Amino acid sequence: MDVVFTIVSRNYQAQAATLMASLAVVEPGVRRVVVASDGPMVFADPGIEVLEAGGFTPNFAAMCAYYDAIELNTAIKPHAFRALLARPEIGQAVYLDPDIFVYRPLEAVRQGLARAPLALTPHITRPLKGEANPSDRVILASGAYNLGFMAVRDEPQITALLDWWGERLRFDCRVDFAAGLFTDQKWMDLAPGFVSDLALLRTPALNLAYWNLDDRVLAQGPDGWSVDGEPLVFFHFSGFDPARPEVLSKHQDRVRIAAGSPLAALCADYARVMLAHGHAAASATPYGHRTLPSGRLVTPAERRRMLDAARRGEDFGGGLTAAAETWLDAPRETTRSPATPPDAPWLAGSDELTLALITAWPPPAIGALLAARKDLRERFAGDGEGLKAWLIGPEALAGRFDPRFLGEAISPELAARAAGYALGESLDPELAAYGLAGRAGWSPAARPALDAPVAAMARGVPFPRLFLRLWEARTDLQKLFPLTRLKSRFGFLRWLIGGGLAEAGIDAADLPAQVRGHPAWRLAQLMSRPAAPLSRRPRSQGACARLHVVEAWRPDLAAAGDRVFEAATGRFRDAAGAPASPPARATEVVFATRPGLASADAVALLAQGVAWRSATRP
Repeated sequence: MDVVFTIVSRNYQAQAATLMASLAVVEPGVRRVVVASDGPMVFADPGIEVLEAGGFTPNFAAMCAYYDAIELNTAIKPHAFRALLARPEIGQAVYLDPDIFVYRPLEAVRQGLARAPLALTPHITRPLKGEANPSDRVILASGAYNLGFMAVRDEPQITALLDWWGERLRFDCRVDFAAGLFTDQKWMDLAPGFVSDLALLRTPALNLAYWNLDDRVLAQGPDGWSVDGEPLVFFHFSGFDPARPEVLSKHQDRVRIAAGSPLAALCADYARVMLAHGHAAASATPYGHRTLPSGRLVTPAERRRMLDAARRGEDFGGGLTAAAETWLDAPRETTRSPATPPDAPWLAGSDELTLALITAWPPPAIGALLAARKDLRERFAGDGEGLKAWLIGPEALAGRFDPRFLGEAISPELAARAAGYALGESLDPELAAYGLAGRAGWSPAARPALDAPVAAMARGVPFPRLFLRLWEARTDLQKLFPLTRLKSRFGFLRWLIGGGLAEAGIDAADLPAQVRGHPAWRLAQLMSRPAAPLSRRPRSQGACARLHVVEAWRPDLAAAGDRVFEAATGRFRDAAGAPASPPARATEVVFATRPGLASADAVALLAQGVAWRSATRP
């Protein structure tokens, strides 16, 4: 092959440097390229060529807006192949994930490309036993081939494959198992049918990793590492943390590292090299496409909104601009298509209606939203638990559902699923659920139990278990803030206030009162520049004689002093059409939306803290 490349964000620069250093030893004649996805990079090794992804990737700025880091880096891949193969001196190209280490020449890859234009490695070559993670089902959802490796020849059929792949990844390079998608990888299941031949490289020597290491024998001898008696070519350290070399990967619980084993030695060696290439500093580098112009972090839910809108033709070609932020802050419309509503006294006063919603079973509020929303009926047909998670997650955040109307306790599993829907996949679902609980209005009993103080750390500063979990999840924080000293613990508080909590999706306003009121916390606030607050619904306040519930505001709809609720967007206005906060109390609510929608509109009003004496239809 002529070139080996990888794609990274700046926080993975140490992995890229380590990969390239291993290639320099075993493949000194191969061109080595690093594609940077979120800003320029400089390597000490002058033999590494750096390309910025924006220079060759169509729709790059828009993808920076609506994809997260993993999705963006994988969506770039077909375009990087195309850009490199367009060079006249390059006839073959190999992609390797940055967390791969190459131990021997890639001769098996050369042999594969000699007989086929496309070379891939299967995730597994034998069934996985038991239910440990990953299981056969997990592999089935992730894709047949691991796209941490891919090799191609420059041929018209490969150009056509890359063009097709790149077009699919424009909007569908998502981590969305429910939709049958997993970044760029799942699409490649179709590739064997699109090319004349495929070199399926089944040898355990290539792409050895946690998903295929079970029952394989790793050994170290005078000639280096081997697996099942074959010389090891490259190992894929996916999910590996060099600060915890005793854990093979954060993504699995199938393979455990025995002390003193060959695997322990392999991981310890890789950890040393990673740290020598600056992993501590690189891993602390913020993702370059994480904030809006105001400094507000882009949430996974906001990225999904932008992706859906971009698919419909909305222009995000500027990326995360002020225009994108304005668009995000505009009201969000839903798919309202009425069906027969469930039985409930929807035209009653709010007190009577609330009592009916919290005492009846099955929960009428769930039936109300299903009656109004075609998208929910279609997406969650036959998936009751998924519907519940969606309602207490995205719908509760948007003010269309109150979690107390669920009618049952929120289990940890349901909380984790709701957090995944609302905030995206998280390495720590309990942390994500904690952040969601406050902003979505869960009862105190439903939020994860992370408020208890950690006695050993609470000397001089407020320190609940939540803070310890955040600290334990980040090796860079462990190095920056060793918690054995008061000064470091106080510095950690300042980091949390300055953006650490917001980055984890947690609003400081939802912390326990004993934390927010602690003198050390208040002092840290004075010494820090607090991060922009996370978006929250406005609180209900004031009163009005009449609240009109309509699909969209129109002139002369309401009298002076009345308010209007645009049910399709969830926005409140005054009689003149200006934005207004939800009223805490209305004498009368007039439901003027289509039949079948009043039930969902009533649930939304209750979710936003509105109370009323009576309700009518015009």
